[in-house]
Amino acid sequence: MNTLKGIIFDLDGTLIHTTINFTVMKERMISFLEENGIPEGCLTPKQTTVVIIATCEDILREEGRAQVEIEEVHRKLEEIMNRGELEAIKDISEVDGVLDALQELREAGYKLAVLTRSHHAYAVEALRKIGAFDLFDVILGRGETPKPKPYREALEHTATLLGLDPVETIFVGDNHIDATSAVNAVVPFIGVKTGRRGDLSWDGRFPEVLLESVTDLPAYLGGLM
Repeated sequence: MNTLKGIIFDLDGTLIHTTINFTVMKERMISFLEENGIPEGCLTPKQTTVVIIATCEDILREEGRAQVEIEEVHRKLEEIMNRGELEAIKDISEVDGVLDALQELREAGYKLAVLTRSHHAYAVEALRKIGAFDLFDVILGRGETPKPKPYREALEHTATLLGLDPVETIFVGDNHIDATSAVNAVVPFIGVKTGRRGDLSWDGRFPEVLLESVTDLPAYLGGLM
């Protein structure tokens, strides 16, 4: 922690409360894919959007579909996800105390970034709504890293854009995918309890450091110095 210069945050459930219905979003994605040749039963709303997209692309390649066709399917899936996210912006709210905590971290000299699997426009509008947009040096959404979370490239790319080495950063998130991302990138992880699924967010694998919320982060980091 003595080398800490940057803090990377997940968005939904970490900085904001959101009403995105991910189950409905994934059901829309799967319905579209099954209408376009993906066999029924290969995909389920219990899978993450990343897994759904990767699985469908693998199936399409195995079927010999042209790359241009695969890219068009991917574009349609992006549209479905974008619509689901943008529909929820009106109901976004700040996790209590987040704005003050971010300002305190900024004043302490940390570079701040958001790394989310949601659309960039959604992330920007969400941060603007809670008054936090100007506090971030980097905001990265879906498709803006070489690979998405939980692949290591997501955090590595974010650190690079901050002008930092990954070892100079920490990642703060609210679920097991975020925790896995940090492990894969060899970046320290701090969990928060504000995820929409509560304890179920961790899939039985609780992080070593688990705070009530981002509001507690400045004091926690201050205690380590």
